[in-house]
Amino acid sequence: MATTATFPSVKHCPSIGREKDTVVADMDGTLLIGRSSFPYFALVAFEVGGILRLLFILLLSPVAAVLYYLVSESAGIRVLVFAAFAGMRVSNIESVARAVLPKFYASDLHPDTWRVFSSCGRRCVLTANPRVMVEPFLKEFLGADLVLGTEILSYCGRATGFVAEPGVLVGKNKANALVAAFSGSAPEIGLGDRHTDFAFMRLCKVISISNLID
Repeated sequence: MATTATFPSVKHCPSIGREKDTVVADMDGTLLIGRSSFPYFALVAFEVGGILRLLFILLLSPVAAVLYYLVSESAGIRVLVFAAFAGMRVSNIESVARAVLPKFYASDLHPDTWRVFSSCGRRCVLTANPRVMVEPFLKEFLGADLVLGTEILSYCGRATGFVAEPGVLVGKNKANALVAAFSGSAPEIGLGDRHTDFAFMRLCKVISISNLID
């Protein structure tokens, strides 16, 4: 299994002369210092659904944690998506994503990753987070050209709490999304922070890691 010694740290990744390069980065633990998306799910739950929805996601958080660490990253995130979004108007989620979340995301921005990410001419983010929740921040504040994230299902304008195919964007799903988006061409830089990021990182010409890989 690959280790942190296999890939160099983003601290040592040059950022000069990257204007024509394409960078592909993970979000939690890479663009952001924090590796857990739970606080942001909880914030959306509270802002849209109030204290009862916040209590609901808090009650389900132990289940999500057990699934995340003992079963799969995807299973844990599916529980958070359901707890936070089920029954909510998609327009309300979008409003919170645009008006509330950016200041919290910005305060957790990883300085070394941002140095490299911001230096590149084309910027793409691959994330397990629901795209509807993170896209406003990534595009409007970080200048991302493309955001590939988990898609949530909706009916009559309300989120069902379930995710669309191909499921949560982790592991091979991230790699497949990258191949589809770039038509098989290799982006210059791949930035990630955990073993499940290796699948897409290996498709890039230069690989760097942020933080420590579990």
